[in-house]
Amino acid sequence: MIDIKYKKVYEVFIEHYRKVHPCPWHEISEEELGRIYNYLTSNIDVVDKYTFFYMMSYIVKRLSGLEDAHTEYEFWEILPVNFKIIAGEVLVNYPEELKGSRLLAVNGIDINKIEDELEEIITYGTEGRRRRQLEIYLFNRVSLLSLPSLRGNSKIIYTIQMLNGEIVELEYDSKQKYEEKMFNVGEYFYGRPGEYEIRDNALIYKHSSVQPQFEARIIESIDRLRQEDLSNVSKIIIDLRGNFGGNSKLNGYLMDFLRENADKELLVLTDYRVFSAGRYALVDLLKLGATTIGEEIGTPINCFGETNRICHDGYSFASSSAYFYPGKCGVKNKDDFKRFVVDEIRKPIFFKPDVYVSTAKTDYINGIDTILEYALSYSKNNKITY
Repeated sequence: MIDIKYKKVYEVFIEHYRKVHPCPWHEISEEELGRIYNYLTSNIDVVDKYTFFYMMSYIVKRLSGLEDAHTEYEFWEILPVNFKIIAGEVLVNYPEELKGSRLLAVNGIDINKIEDELEEIITYGTEGRRRRQLEIYLFNRVSLLSLPSLRGNSKIIYTIQMLNGEIVELEYDSKQKYEEKMFNVGEYFYGRPGEYEIRDNALIYKHSSVQPQFEARIIESIDRLRQEDLSNVSKIIIDLRGNFGGNSKLNGYLMDFLRENADKELLVLTDYRVFSAGRYALVDLLKLGATTIGEEIGTPINCFGETNRICHDGYSFASSSAYFYPGKCGVKNKDDFKRFVVDEIRKPIFFKPDVYVSTAKTDYINGIDTILEYALSYSKNNKITY
């Protein structure tokens, strides 16, 4: 069964999706959606924020398939802990004193089973996006308590094995707020856009976000760069890692600067978190002749995107409103989608870096940036092995 309040919210969200998505039934039919809805509401009592989160996320995954990772039901209750997945291991990233420790279980449920249950509700188009979604769902109290094996619990207890082998637990209540213990959420999600340094004859520039609130910072940083003496700089390293999007127009300030310095070797660092407008930045950088170093990104080059959000009764839902593929800024009209986006165009185009380098666990624990250190030593004319 489903509470009347959540039924209304669901209907508002699906109507929004039906209206703004350029091809809402690209993965399943509207009839199949009805069958999924009936299955869920017959097997789950959708009566609180946790069960509604599970229902919506389960449905969105099946609506989206692998082509659409922008359509999303959003509800966050962030716990003061976060994780990084390296070579399949879930490692603690925060609290700092536990960095590198291994997450074994949540409420006594083995982490592998937790990941299997999360797999039912996370939406992704690449393995990188899957990794990122797992990381952030593991510190979202609502997503965890929505899972079948954790549903109804009043606490979340992480069982962690420290580097010395000792087993410890982190315990969090299902209702308490933890502002005093919280990590820097803004920096975690957005990094430090606009920061730069000159080291070893290389300019290292962080382009970790193009969210609208960073426009002034980006403009100011590019203005400062234009005043720097770059005569001894032989290469420019654009650190694109973590850039999951925002306003793609903000990429233009950086691209203009790079065109002004086209005599420098251009390297770009990529990782599994690059997404949405971060993908746009990558495409622009490739057009400028950049050599890419790092990991695959969190989205195919061609995909649905351009988030269109709606809020209803305190709940938030985002739907894709366009389809992007090389050579097109975005197909938004349903008729245009049918006319231009043929099956051949929809075959996923996956980005592969020129030089694949991933973060090594030992480097991560010791605070060494594997990918950046490689880039600093890299030269097109003298490739190194790592």
